Amino acid sequence: YSYYTFIYKLQIEVSNEEQWKEALLAPGLLVVDVYQRWCGPCKAVQNIFRKCKTEYGDDLLRFAVAEADDILELSSLKGKCLPVCLFYSGGKLLSIVRGVNGPLLQKTILELVDVEKKKQQLGSKYVPEVRCLFWVISLRSNYVQEVDMGLSDCSIEMDSRQLAFFFPTLNVTSDTQAGSISEIQKTLALIRPSLLRKRKDEILKTIHDFGFQIAMQREITLTDEQAKEFYKDHDGTDYFPGLINQMTSGPLLALALTREDAVLHWRGLLGPKVVDEAKEKSPESLRAQFAIDNVAINQLHGSSTPEEAQRDLNKFFPTEHTLAVIKPDYTQELRDSIINRIKEAGFSISQVTEKKLTRDMAEEFYKDHVGKYFYNHLVDYMSRGPSVMMILSKENAITEWREMMGPTDPEQAKQGSPNCLRAQFAKSILENVVHGSSNVQHAMDNIMLIFGDIPKQTLLKKEK
Repeated sequence: YSYYTFIYKLQIEVSNEEQWKEALLAPGLLVVDVYQRWCGPCKAVQNIFRKCKTEYGDDLLRFAVAEADDILELSSLKGKCLPVCLFYSGGKLLSIVRGVNGPLLQKTILELVDVEKKKQQLGSKYVPEVRCLFWVISLRSNYVQEVDMGLSDCSIEMDSRQLAFFFPTLNVTSDTQAGSISEIQKTLALIRPSLLRKRKDEILKTIHDFGFQIAMQREITLTDEQAKEFYKDHDGTDYFPGLINQMTSGPLLALALTREDAVLHWRGLLGPKVVDEAKEKSPESLRAQFAIDNVAINQLHGSSTPEEAQRDLNKFFPTEHTLAVIKPDYTQELRDSIINRIKEAGFSISQVTEKKLTRDMAEEFYKDHVGKYFYNHLVDYMSRGPSVMMILSKENAITEWREMMGPTDPEQAKQGSPNCLRAQFAKSILENVVHGSSNVQHAMDNIMLIFGDIPKQTLLKKEK
C-alpha cells in the first residue's frame, strides 16, 4: 500500500522497503522517527510535529515512523535506545537530531521547511545547498572513510550529529548543547509523594519502557529544612510554599537513572513544569500523563544539566565507604582478578593493605557472631594468614559490594547469583573468599579497626 493511505494521520507508517522508497521520493520534507520495537515511536515530540504540520500542511512537510529492524538503510540504528529523527528531501538525508530535544527539533524543521519553500518559489533556478564532505580518520583502525551529504547548515552542531550517526563508535567530543555524541549518563529523578502513593508501579514501568535503567533508588521523607534547601532557587515564588508542602507530605522516591544522554532525554520526557501548560501544549509528556487531580504541583522532577545531576545525586545518594576483605589463602591471580572486578564496578579504592589479623583482632572483627556454632572456626581461619583489606568508596557502596560478593553459601550463590564473586571463587561457607560490612556503622567500625582514624580527604582519593 502507499504512504497516501496514512495521509490524514500525523505520521505515516513505513514497515517495508517498498513503502520506504515511496516515502522518500514523495515531495516535500520528510521527518522520520526511527524507533525500536521494544519501546515504540517517541510520543514526547508528537505535539511539536502536530504544530508544525498544522502550520505548513502536507505539501511541504510530512512525518513518518519506521522501525530500525524493518528498513535496510536504518540498520545502523538497531538496538539504539536514544530516539532519532532523520530529515529527508528528494530521497537525500539532510539532517539528524538525536534525543528528545524539542527546541533543536523545531529549529531544524523550520530551517529545512524554509529550504523547501525556496525550492517551490525558484523552481529550476533553485541552487542546492553546498555539500559538505566529511573525512573520518581512525588511527587505531588505520582507515580513512568519507561521507558526502547535503546539509542545510555546515555548523559544528550539525557536523557532530552527522558524525555521530554514521560513525557511532567514533570517540568525538562536542561542546554543543545538541549533545548528539551519545554518552551514558546518570541523572536524578524524583517521584513526589502523591504520585508515589497512587501510581508507583505505572510510572516505574514507563521509565523502564523509555530505555532507562534504575541504578539506585531510595525512598525518603524529607524534612521541611531539607526540602527548602533542595529547592532554594525557587524561594520567593508563588508556588514555593505548595511545592515544599508536597515534597514533605510523605515518602518520595529518588531514582538514579542511566542511559544514553540521560539528562537531556529525561528532561524532554518530563515536559513543561506547569501542569496546565503540560496538559495543553504537551499532552504526551510525563508531567501531563501523571498529573494528580486537584494537585497544582507537577509530580516529577529531573536535573537540568549533567553538573546539576551530579550535585542532586550526591544529595540523595551520598558517597559511602565500606571495608572489603579478600580472605586468607588467596593467590596473586585471585587477588588481581577481584581487584579488577572491583574497579570495573566503579568503586574507588582509597586504601589497601595486606595484613594478618591477630586472634584478638579477628574476635573483634566478628564480635556480632559470638556464641554461634561457627564463631571459633571463623576466628581461627581469619587469623591464620594475611588478608587483603580495602576501603571501597562509591554511591551505595555497602549494598553494591554485598551484592557483588553474593550469598554466604557458595552453592546458593551459584544458583541465584552465578556471576557474583562467591559463586565463582568460594570453596565453602567458611572459605567464601570475601567479606563486606553489613551497614554504615559496621563499615566505620571495621575501617577504624584496620586502618585507624582515616581523614575524610584520604577516603575520597582514588587508587591509581
